Amino acid sequence: MLALVVGFGPGPLRLPGLPSSGEGTYWALPFARLVGRIASVATLGWLLAAAVLLPARRVPVRRDREPSSADATATRAGDAATRTGAAATARAGDALPERAAGSRQRPLTSTARRCGRYAADAAVVWLIATLAELVFTLSDVSAQPAGDVFDLHALRSFVASTEQGRALLTVAALAAVVAIVGRTVTTTTAAGVLLALAAIGLLPPVLAGHAATSGDHAIAVVALAVHILAASAWVGGLLGLLSAVRLPAGSFGPALRRHSRFAAGAAAVTAVSGIGGAALRLGGFAPLWETRYGLLVTLKAVGLIAAVVLGGLLRRHVVARLATATPQTTTAAGTAAGAGATAEAGTTAGTVGRFIRLAGVELTVLTATLGLAVGLSRTAPPVDDALVPADPTRALLGYPMPPPVTAVRLAADWRIDWVFLSASVIAAGLYLAGLLRLRARGVRWPVGRTIAWLSGLAVVVFATSSGLGRYGPVLLSVHMTQHMLLSMLAPIPLVLGAPVTLALRAMHPARAPHPSGPREWLVALLHSWPVRVLTHPAWVTANFIGSLYALYLTSLLTTLMHNHLGHLYMNVHFLAVGVLFFELLIGVDPLPRRLPHPGRIIMLLSAVPFHTFLGIAIMSESSLLAAGWYGRLVRPWGVSALSDQHTAGAIVWAFGELPTFAVLIVLVIQWSRMDDRRTRARERRIAAAGDVDAELDAYNAYLARLAGGPTRRRTAATIGPAVTAAGGPITTTPPAPRDAADDDEGGGGRASAGGGG
Repeated sequence: MLALVVGFGPGPLRLPGLPSSGEGTYWALPFARLVGRIASVATLGWLLAAAVLLPARRVPVRRDREPSSADATATRAGDAATRTGAAATARAGDALPERAAGSRQRPLTSTARRCGRYAADAAVVWLIATLAELVFTLSDVSAQPAGDVFDLHALRSFVASTEQGRALLTVAALAAVVAIVGRTVTTTTAAGVLLALAAIGLLPPVLAGHAATSGDHAIAVVALAVHILAASAWVGGLLGLLSAVRLPAGSFGPALRRHSRFAAGAAAVTAVSGIGGAALRLGGFAPLWETRYGLLVTLKAVGLIAAVVLGGLLRRHVVARLATATPQTTTAAGTAAGAGATAEAGTTAGTVGRFIRLAGVELTVLTATLGLAVGLSRTAPPVDDALVPADPTRALLGYPMPPPVTAVRLAADWRIDWVFLSASVIAAGLYLAGLLRLRARGVRWPVGRTIAWLSGLAVVVFATSSGLGRYGPVLLSVHMTQHMLLSMLAPIPLVLGAPVTLALRAMHPARAPHPSGPREWLVALLHSWPVRVLTHPAWVTANFIGSLYALYLTSLLTTLMHNHLGHLYMNVHFLAVGVLFFELLIGVDPLPRRLPHPGRIIMLLSAVPFHTFLGIAIMSESSLLAAGWYGRLVRPWGVSALSDQHTAGAIVWAFGELPTFAVLIVLVIQWSRMDDRRTRARERRIAAAGDVDAELDAYNAYLARLAGGPTRRRTAATIGPAVTAAGGPITTTPPAPRDAADDDEGGGGRASAGGGG
């Protein structure tokens, strides 16, 4: 309420002759919004604690059968791979044990289940507050008292006709799902799904706030969305951890350590995104102390700095002590082992008490910043786009019409896409960090893969942040070049970089008491049914081809271009589809299934005609595509929109041919190398058996037995060593056609820690 008074005044503005929503709506709307924000953060935090921060129960391994020799061998090989990080050993042994561990449902502990119930209760409050906010928002925008608009017909009309109404209804629906399902959550997977739904529920109001109407609305919306998600995870995670202080020190300490690392990253993201969003809205430093909006931003920044300082004290005085605490061991009689157990328990209790005090103060400060954020949402920013002279082009693009396009401007006139630039920098940093970790363990990683990964990220940044990003919304030909680079060129070096394989080799297994960590989550994701569906060759091929036709031959392009995040979604979609398509063709990361090389060649060549047909269709089209967008742009230079459209069709045609030829060459080379490796492996096995003809004799004997004819046997001196090396007499079981360890497909078709070398 203090933020509301500072930002908007001590009461509603009343002008003679104009209607007003009244005192009730003026105070009730921000109060309902504040309650909803606090409840949403609490919901997110308790689900975050249940799914990520708190340890899950370990599932005992079933002992209803004796482990086979293959299981034992795989387990020993997997253990060796974990210790040494050797690539070949990981490929040979990690597949079977990690498949079982990665796909197992982890049951929640009693504390985590209690956090799930708390989240469901908070979601009920979130739902009620959102519905109240819906009513008071209608009262505010219609300048009528809340009692006059509390009508089903009026509410239905408000939801159907305004973006604010649809956003609030979406939030209410997601909160209702979490409230209903939250009480029945018993596994980490279910808690993770609800956590994702709660996070999505924070985003719809972003599209209807100040950021959605700013000049650089795409950047402002993304910055605000990231800011809200990071801040909510920071505050909510601390609240969830406070609910688990009764855990034993050996379990609470590691959970606190995990949250400490998580909170540090969330605080950094909150600060960076908040600074970026404030810079867009303020337009300079002077409004920080000259305007009410700037004053609220300053107060919010002070609160965040205070919270960071408190978090540092928490990490320094509490986390280090509790993180090193271990569970008390007991003897067979149940007595505590160790003479200092009582003293250690007292020290731990004092440390937990200090944590509660510091965390409580930090949580109070962060909650106050939430109130300031609600006040900001009701305060007019100093940079008001409504005061800018009317410009239909600026209203569509979010920036003025650029000068005439040239090759130099396409390469040098950059307009940064902060989403893709930030994601690319983070992806490059994580890749290099994994590379350094492997090097510290003495594990080699191909230099070519590193170059390929960084080159692919460079193509992504160039396609989205160079002059292509500035002129893409203006010219369909440039827009098409962007999408061809993202879907046909950038994915090729990205998949050759093998980032998943690097991550699996670089990350350490989870430590007790957490049965799972980032490495285990990645393995579980690779074995999940959504990944099996999304990476199915038929689905990937249909999506790769069909998405182009669905976008450019329907009205979908116009719809997405008018939406603030539509163009961002298109770029993400085409990059993801391209990565999946080329991963199935030439990638080496572990996947649930892969086609043989002849099938991959057919899959690749089947996409070429569709690109050609689409290019010809666009070139021969006499009506303007996305006329509701490109037809409304006032462009005083260049060729007509229809001529530019024909150029776009030629670009689609060309990009369907050139990358396909390059990928076909890579496929043939990979196929040849795989055959060479299998031949060398077979020769090594035969040489180890001591007789170059032993394998052929064994296969002939097998065929003869199938035919029922006599078996030609060699002398014992000739065939004996081979039979002994094979492990026994020749049976009716045919020899193994290949060795999985010699496959170059990332451990065969399985998702494992291995991958192409």
